[in-house]
Amino acid sequence: MNNEVKKIVKLVAVNSITFIRLIGSLLLPFIYIKYGPIVVASFIIIIFLTDAVDGYLARKLKVATFFGSIIDGSSDKLLNVISFVILGIEYNFMLAPLIIEIAILYTMYSTYRYGGNVQSSKIGKVKTIILDVLVVVSFIVIALPTLNINILANYTEKIINIFSLIILLACLITLYDYLKKNKKARENPNCIAIKHTKRKKKSFNLIKKQLFDTKYYEKHKDESILKQFYI
Repeated sequence: MNNEVKKIVKLVAVNSITFIRLIGSLLLPFIYIKYGPIVVASFIIIIFLTDAVDGYLARKLKVATFFGSIIDGSSDKLLNVISFVILGIEYNFMLAPLIIEIAILYTMYSTYRYGGNVQSSKIGKVKTIILDVLVVVSFIVIALPTLNINILANYTEKIINIFSLIILLACLITLYDYLKKNKKARENPNCIAIKHTKRKKKSFNLIKKQLFDTKYYEKHKDESILKQFYI
């Protein structure tokens, strides 16, 4: 097996793990309805582990790409949104972080349109860890009565609301960070709103090639994703 084939195998293997997380996120509501919160909590933990594994392998095997980065970010956001919706149906205050997450997505899109960098910051990564942990613990707390553990039964709603407040605070801090990035992009003369009529798009084949090109990613990963679509 030559080096090119080995690289393709590694690339497919790592991105397959990311796709598992994406598909798993879509299956979450059905698992919750059929098996309940404790199975969902266990399932989410597995999904979180795939997030750590694919990122580690991508760096270790040197197969990080723009495609993997986009799918990774999309699956993370999808998991967050679906988790908040499931929890928010019964505990309405959990819908507040969902609204802020949507606001973060819109701010990222606006920054992207202005040619700014939308990569996750340290603040965003800390927020993700807080969110992941508290979402899992929320499902566990909800599941305790079904396991005949009624110690916290009278405090379940209060606990979930406290978790919601902590997550909301973390999301608001992250939103503020992205708003600063957005303002910086809008004021940067090199990051102007894209005018499709004034810029020549790359060909589809070239974009496809660069999406999966590891060397191209290493060279341009700190640039705006928008720049990768135009010559």
